[in-house]
Amino acid sequence: MDKKHVYLASGWFSPDQDKQLTKLEEVFDSRADWISLASPRRIFVCPPNASLEVQDNVFKGNIEHIKKADFCLVNTTYRDIGTIWEAGAAFAYETPIVYFCENLPPGAKVILMLPRSGTKGCTSFEQREDYLDRCKAAGEMLYEPYDKEIE
Repeated sequence: MDKKHVYLASGWFSPDQDKQLTKLEEVFDSRADWISLASPRRIFVCPPNASLEVQDNVFKGNIEHIKKADFCLVNTTYRDIGTIWEAGAAFAYETPIVYFCENLPPGAKVILMLPRSGTKGCTSFEQREDYLDRCKAAGEMLYEPYDKEIE
């Protein structure tokens, strides 16, 4: 399998989000033999008082990484609005999406638009790691659509 370029869409704006994102990055970093990770906080940080030019460059840079990614990992655990926007952009650019929502309660219903736009939905780190390892073994991204209840 050729090295896969991954865009990691996730917020990091609270201590819990930051901790979870670090763990998500570490899972990809441990698979650096076949995954090249683009995590926006590592490559494009836009300060709140940034000029319009800097804002435009950050925006365009993120879009380019989404477009060239072999897949996006979209972390919906904290329902970050920017992350959800990135999922929409990935779908529009036909970039496969793997959704991640840690600790989704049993029987929880998911909004239709997410499972229908994704290639996989993972609700734990273990499930996500298993999926990534099976993709590597198969030599391709596996399509395993969400098959639980939607709302």
